Amino acid sequence: MRRKRNAPARSCSTLVAMPESTQDGTVIFGKNSDRPVNEPQPLQYYPPADHAEGSMVKCTYITIPQAAHTYGCIGSRPYNLFGFEHGVNEHGVVIGNEQVTSRETPERQWGLIGMDLLRLALERARTAGEAVEVIAELLETYGSGGDPTIRLQYCNANYIIADYKEAYIFESCNRLWAAKKIHGTAHIGNIYDLGDDYDLIGENVVDTVVKRGWAGPAKRINISEAFSLSDLDYEDAEAYFRYLRQEELMTAGQPFTVQRMMSILRDHYEPKLRSALNPIFDIATSKIPTICSHPGGVSGCASAASVVCELRPSAPEPFRILYWGSMAPPCSSVFTPKFNIGWIPKQLAAAGARFDENSPWWIFTRLERYIELSYQDFAPLAQEAFRPFEEELIAAVKEAEKDYDGDIEPLRRLSQEAFERSLDLARTVTGRILAQLPRTRVNYLQLDYFREVAETCAMPYEETLITGKEA
Repeated sequence: MRRKRNAPARSCSTLVAMPESTQDGTVIFGKNSDRPVNEPQPLQYYPPADHAEGSMVKCTYITIPQAAHTYGCIGSRPYNLFGFEHGVNEHGVVIGNEQVTSRETPERQWGLIGMDLLRLALERARTAGEAVEVIAELLETYGSGGDPTIRLQYCNANYIIADYKEAYIFESCNRLWAAKKIHGTAHIGNIYDLGDDYDLIGENVVDTVVKRGWAGPAKRINISEAFSLSDLDYEDAEAYFRYLRQEELMTAGQPFTVQRMMSILRDHYEPKLRSALNPIFDIATSKIPTICSHPGGVSGCASAASVVCELRPSAPEPFRILYWGSMAPPCSSVFTPKFNIGWIPKQLAAAGARFDENSPWWIFTRLERYIELSYQDFAPLAQEAFRPFEEELIAAVKEAEKDYDGDIEPLRRLSQEAFERSLDLARTVTGRILAQLPRTRVNYLQLDYFREVAETCAMPYEETLITGKEA
């Protein structure tokens, strides 16, 4: 009898639409990074660098030899880890990863983790194909076990890796891996999906899988059947539910735009369907897995950071990579632009374990906490403020490209001003919610959660404002 796994819930979504599926022939990548509550996820630019022979790089748990040169990249990472949940480098390689539960027993030695592999690939690869090679080599050399003293589940990472011309799904099980080239659209969640249609596979993977009894003798194997656990427990079931919704939205038919990808990352199903499936709970406490994740819902995770990245090979250099990033669940937040100019607003990197009223991540997370006290009343306040602003920014970026004369300073100003205005709007909406709270019926399913997470991160709040009673 297989032992019960003590595994935290997880719920990321990574999506890509290739040129044949987009309105203007670009590549459009999307990712929601869903993480435990109160885990800040700063966004930072890491410049290119040369490294002396023999240099080492300290990853999350182990130190490995550094590359002679690392490429500049924008990366979104949990504040206390080396690796990225998603990111893009100066050459237009963009990667997002997903945690998956494999059938392989965890290794009992220290290694890299999926997010480390993602960052190392961005720093070392000029194309999606090179990134596949980098991840494969590092995976085979060091494994992805992380810290074996705290690794409680059969945990691995899968990826979507894309550049201007091609993209791959990369799936792994400890040191075993396979990859498939993407055509049209593709998406991954917290499950294995590849069959025997892979284009690349690690050396001896087929022989190893057959030897372990995960597949019968064959020249090609079904990756999903070989790498997945044979029993399906709850956490995998909720991942399948979300995966099916991704499939529905990614294959809807109309050409992809940046706005459509943003909409998918904000998805909570159509109102009629949501009401029929989940009549008792609102979006913030939904017990149906959704792409936009809230900690009061089924997974216990929150979408900590999101990205829509557009790769545009024919555009002027600063516009070849348009990185639209948001913080907190995207349905309650706003995407602001960053350009391929070797710079993003430095304040985006400010995020620590304790609440900080000057940290962009905590400003948006605080807003999300108050929205979830009465989602149906307060989410519209955020959406009414953010959606027109987002459309304004999309139009401003198009106008900036028309006016571009080789000077990147207007782009720096546009990105900085968009970022600062987003913070002002978030503070303004929070203030409106605080003003309405005394006369709004609070969702008491969320109240204990609010108190607990506020205490954990030292976020100040007034008990009487929320409940009308003294603490």
